Amino acid sequence: MLNRKGMMMASFSAVIASSLLMGNATIMSAASSENESVAVAATGDSTLADMPAYLKSSVEWVWKNRMLTEGSTARNNTIFDQIDAGKGTLNYVVRWQSSKPVTLQQRQDIARMLGRQMNHWTEHLKGYDGWPYQDIKVKVVGWAVADPSLLLDKQPDEVVYTDTITDELASEKPEIPAVLPVAPEALSRYEHYWDPRYSYPGGYDKRFDMYLWVTENFVGGTGQDWGQRVNDDYLFSTLNLDEIEITEHEIGHGFGLTDFYEEHERPPGGFPTNTIMWAGDSDHITDWDIWMLRYTWSQLKKDTSRFPNTTKGDEGPIETSPDEIVNIGPAATASTSYTSPWENVSALNDGFDPTSSNDRSHAVYGNWPEVGTQWVQYDFDQEHTVSQTDIYWFKDGSGIDVPKSYKIKYWNGQGWSNVKQAKGLGTAADQYNTTTFTPVKTTKLRIEMVSKGSASTGILEWKVAANQ
Repeated sequence: MLNRKGMMMASFSAVIASSLLMGNATIMSAASSENESVAVAATGDSTLADMPAYLKSSVEWVWKNRMLTEGSTARNNTIFDQIDAGKGTLNYVVRWQSSKPVTLQQRQDIARMLGRQMNHWTEHLKGYDGWPYQDIKVKVVGWAVADPSLLLDKQPDEVVYTDTITDELASEKPEIPAVLPVAPEALSRYEHYWDPRYSYPGGYDKRFDMYLWVTENFVGGTGQDWGQRVNDDYLFSTLNLDEIEITEHEIGHGFGLTDFYEEHERPPGGFPTNTIMWAGDSDHITDWDIWMLRYTWSQLKKDTSRFPNTTKGDEGPIETSPDEIVNIGPAATASTSYTSPWENVSALNDGFDPTSSNDRSHAVYGNWPEVGTQWVQYDFDQEHTVSQTDIYWFKDGSGIDVPKSYKIKYWNGQGWSNVKQAKGLGTAADQYNTTTFTPVKTTKLRIEMVSKGSASTGILEWKVAANQ
């Protein structure tokens, strides 16, 4: 479980004034809303040098005097870190500390809302200074709720956690429910981000990066790298809005952006435009917020070891374009014709790069003692254009070997078809075997493997390249 005391002490957001809660009149700063403008989208070669001059001094002041001084990005678990570790994905658990029922439609709307609010931030990183991701795929991977009957019309594929602890805040504020549901600590990135070799049960795609923590009778909001906490009525009343002030504000803290409650916390002379990070100053993300986010990324990416999927070696950051090909394997649901009881099909897309074909430091996929033709499959939640796979074969010298041959197939909407003009189809050990083929649009991809002699087959990692 998350350590609540540590979470609350680490949070940069105090309770927001109740006048903010239900969309009441916003408190405006000295900066007039007339100074706000719509930020120009970044292009493939946009850098910090493109920041408008009128924003520069205040952004740099906040970075130096607030964020560096307070260490708001020091933990390698900001949303920047989470997205990079998930290769463009974020996983949430909804922590339902409320007595109100939630319909299936509302649960689906909550998932869409989280994706919408997150991408309102990250859309301003597209094409900016080596940021390689386009739309961030946000997924609700579970619900933590004390009373599962509150989840109306529960679906078979919905994951529900019912363990609870006591909410210490309830002793100070009796109106807050004392029973606090929790998801398994073993699946929490917040608890394990510091250990790059930690193996999540079921693979990295089964982890959750953050909570959306919904509390009955809670006033305002709070948030940091563990997630966002909001009032249940506020959640319901704003669920289908395009931009949601408190939720976006709290997500901002997840990127390391700070609050500005006291005068000494603000740049000398104030802000040149409004900001959503000063509670009540703006009900939407502004140019100042966008460039503070971009400036933060430009500073953090200098540590090339911190973002392994974004930077490479001595060459520094990879400059990317909106059409970059990225690995979508971690976003897939993996399945197979057979898995050995002590192996796990989730190893296919857990994001771990092996050091050899007998690397057992993480979970592996194998189908011993089966021989002949076996298959592994990726199912995606939307259609992708795919053109390449990279397979790292498992070979243990004890019954599992590289295959004699294999085919790559895609779902054509009615059945399985072989990809065309496949080049590669390698079976070398101790390396990724790349196969390119004519791009296809599909929601499913499959590898059909033919075993070599009496040996079974296995895979340590399977990457799929798609145009984003």
